[in-house]
Amino acid sequence: METLTVREQVINFLEAAVVFLLITNAFSVFAAICAIQLLSDRAGVRVLPAVVNRKLETLLRRQP
Repeated sequence: METLTVREQVINFLEAAVVFLLITNAFSVFAAICAIQLLSDRAGVRVLPAVVNRKLETLLRRQP
């Protein structure tokens, strides 16, 4: 009975870890988007949506 409880606790912990990592990766992508927009605005360069989309796709492809 104890091994079943420990197994369930380990599974719950791993599920929570995966969710936490997904959330932190989403925040990282959001921060990268904000940084790209902020730097391009300060430089006076107007970033085209296609360029931002390509950069996002590159970031998302790097994720395992």
